[in-house]
Amino acid sequence: MKLEFERDEVKELLSLVVSHLADEAKLKKADLAKLRTWSSSSMREGSDGTRELTEKVNAEIERTFKTKERSAIVKPDWK
Repeated sequence: MKLEFERDEVKELLSLVVSHLADEAKLKKADLAKLRTWSSSSMREGSDGTRELTEKVNAEIERTFKTKERSAIVKPDWK
């Protein structure tokens, strides 16, 4: 199985994580503003940061699938 995210999907995922973090972490207003500024300016859809994050997310998903696949082969069904 192959799953690969596009840059716009990773940007949306990042947006959701930042939003959740902002709601749950009880950050100071200045820290929250810095986080949102970073997210909106440094992590634009076509930026190097977004490209690098997309590559890392896709590599991690691939690694996880390969680990799960390997684990299923190694583990006996009766356990």
